Amino acid sequence: IFGWNKLSKKLHAATMWLVAIGSNLSALWILIANSFMQQPVGYVLRNGRAEMTDFFALLFNGHVWVQFPHVFFSGITMAAFFVLGISAYHLWKKKDDMEAFQTSFKWAAVYGIIGTVFVIMVGHTQAQYMVRVQPMKMAAAEALWNSENPAAMSLFTIGDEKNRKDVFAVRIPGLLSFLAYNKFSGEVKGINQIQEEYAQKYVDKYGPDADYVPPVALSYWTFRLMVGFGFLMLGLAIWALIISMKENWDFSQAKMKIFVWGIFFPVIAISTGWIFTEIARQPWIVFGLMRVEEAVSLATSTFEVFLTLVLYTVIYGALMVVDVYLLKKYAILGMQGISE
Repeated sequence: IFGWNKLSKKLHAATMWLVAIGSNLSALWILIANSFMQQPVGYVLRNGRAEMTDFFALLFNGHVWVQFPHVFFSGITMAAFFVLGISAYHLWKKKDDMEAFQTSFKWAAVYGIIGTVFVIMVGHTQAQYMVRVQPMKMAAAEALWNSENPAAMSLFTIGDEKNRKDVFAVRIPGLLSFLAYNKFSGEVKGINQIQEEYAQKYVDKYGPDADYVPPVALSYWTFRLMVGFGFLMLGLAIWALIISMKENWDFSQAKMKIFVWGIFFPVIAISTGWIFTEIARQPWIVFGLMRVEEAVSLATSTFEVFLTLVLYTVIYGALMVVDVYLLKKYAILGMQGISE
């Protein structure tokens, strides 16, 4: 933002690449830690404490390598729709440098298609991995109360979470099995059966009445928002590319405004995706190893936790306000902002 006229072109480009590489390396390490929480590997329990025994087991945890590509291509999608939206804004306002924004609109559409296609493909692989490693999470995502073979995929379900049954549901027979196994047969375990399985497996540690079912409604709808906005963005990116390939572009306000609002679509998809990832893992803080209530620190007071949360929220909230202000300011200025 600030270095355009202060650095050489090569050095300016290098700063952008360093930020991109650094951000993705940071994401990788965060996801390695998160993947241990989803699928703990490379550890041993000593005196009730998990200690790492195999660093490379953490690095090559199967969960990392279905999760990291999903996050990586989500980042590409986010960037593509940001550029697409800003370009659409300037095309709609018919400001100067129309040719430049036509070019950025076209290439943002290309990257948007690449990003969303790979997000969907990797997401499919991720879902298949989830069926094997975290079956309760998949059951919650589909509000699948009882095991089915072949399993139907829910298009729309209103469920009775307390009694674990459907009130109203529209399901496509066999499609969930296809998504899970690439064939229209194969058992997908239901919430009730997994609950019984876990109750027997962990009875010595948590007793016979422990509940292992995550918040189903929140898991179900966040999953659908993530997937729904993913496919919506793919459609918008394809539409944008079609528009950009025509000789006479239609810069009408109605069309361009859709792409401006599209800036928020990756934010919604990514946010709901992460909410689903963490909520549908409940009641585990480390899956199969430690429940959330066991993770409460005995060395930290409630006030200290509250104060830390407030301070982090205030600091990051302030940074977000400044960031959004600067992004909006220079996005509206467009090419004029480069020379200021």
